[in-house]
Amino acid sequence: MRKKFMQFASLLTSGSRGRHIMVKRVSLGILLAGVLSATAGVAQAGPPTGVSCGELITAPGQYYLTADCTGSGISIIASNVHLKLMGHTMTGIPFLTTGLFVANVSHVHIEGPGMITRHNRGIEFIGVSDSHIEQVSSTANTTQGLLLRGSTDTHVNNNVISANTDDGIAVIDQSIDNHLNNNQAIGNTGDGIYVAAGSTGNHVNGNTALGNGAFDLEDLNPNCDNNKWNGNTFNTSNPANCIH
Repeated sequence: MRKKFMQFASLLTSGSRGRHIMVKRVSLGILLAGVLSATAGVAQAGPPTGVSCGELITAPGQYYLTADCTGSGISIIASNVHLKLMGHTMTGIPFLTTGLFVANVSHVHIEGPGMITRHNRGIEFIGVSDSHIEQVSSTANTTQGLLLRGSTDTHVNNNVISANTDDGIAVIDQSIDNHLNNNQAIGNTGDGIYVAAGSTGNHVNGNTALGNGAFDLEDLNPNCDNNKWNGNTFNTSNPANCIH
């Protein structure tokens, strides 16, 4: 009787051990399946796409200018685009073309170094938000070097905007809460940096604006409204009391 009991106990113990092994195997399988499922959900970034003058960017992604180019500019109508100019020059057709045209999107990043020249307008952002333009030279265009129209929270930093036939940088059409920092606006026929009436809450700091044909710095909002002009280097301004 004692022998049979011991055999029965042994069977129970081995069965319990088997169940534990089975549970561990099942748990490990579930864990691995979860990891594989999570990994499958991570999108792999594709390589940057080369572009040239005259192209239209319609999908998010990383892009780069492949070489110097002449003719029509590049248009961007997709959000989440990063375009690197890679040190190249985009030469346009005076009075006809826009070097970089970006409309009704967000999170667009234009990165130099690179030059945009001899277009009608160097860079134009219309209805753009949460975006960046940095380290670009926009020179000798037949209207503005850089135009923000109805755009918000766009950072324009460390650009050289020079010798354009109208304003260097113009902020118009209720453009709000944009940041213009450490740019050079030199020798433009109009204003160096111009902010139109109705465009408020903008921050214009640390820029150098010299030798411009109208005013180096101009704000048409009464007493600059709530635009902030600080730490800029300039000779002429309108109005004088709120631009620093």
